[in-house]
Amino acid sequence: MPCFIMRALIVVSATLLVSGALLLLFAETTGSLFPLLPLSLPLVLSAPLLLGMALSIALMPERSTRCH
Repeated sequence: MPCFIMRALIVVSATLLVSGALLLLFAETTGSLFPLLPLSLPLVLSAPLLLGMALSIALMPERSTRCH
């Protein structure tokens, strides 16, 4: 079960990072989404938080077997 959770956290983290970067890029180039611009920062900053959660799950003592 922890392997599934770690994989899901990594996929969600990458999705948040890419969506935040694309939102920032789109808002900066078009200038039409400036009210949504503050939303891109939490999206980008939550990605390392989720990766840290995946790392903490991987370092738990009961995780003695490798993920397949």
